[in-house]
Amino acid sequence: MANKPTVVENIQVLQVGKYGVRVDEKTWFGVNEPLTPSHFVPNEGYKVSVVVSKTGKKYINEILGTEVAQEAAPAKAATPAPAPTPAPAPKAAAPAADATRAEHYTPKLDEKSIQIQRQGLYQAALQSPAIAQWAVNIDEYLALVRKVADAGIKYVAER
Repeated sequence: MANKPTVVENIQVLQVGKYGVRVDEKTWFGVNEPLTPSHFVPNEGYKVSVVVSKTGKKYINEILGTEVAQEAAPAKAATPAPAPTPAPAPKAAAPAADATRAEHYTPKLDEKSIQIQRQGLYQAALQSPAIAQWAVNIDEYLALVRKVADAGIKYVAER
């Protein structure tokens, strides 16, 4: 298999992840061996050799040098700035639409579904180590588990 062509790019690392680095709001670059994400430091600029996969994902092959953060930041900061600005407006209107949709499309539960919900909430409350710390004896513990499970059922039914 022939070597893929590489491209030199200047990047500003915003976040270091398990498999690569984030360079803007949505874009992650993978890191090819022998490099690892630990070779990068957040908020630092780098000049890197990048290869692009068939799917369009970019992978860093090597670090060619470091860039001054002030030089790399304006180029990358200008790109993500417009994206967050329009995002809050649709999200502000979304809860009303979601609430209306939930009213119309929430399925009515039959007895079996309700029983499954009750059993799940009771089991979750029963296995909670925090609840066990509040009870002095088994009777108090079971009463507390029942109270927490009933509160969970009430909460789930509110929707």
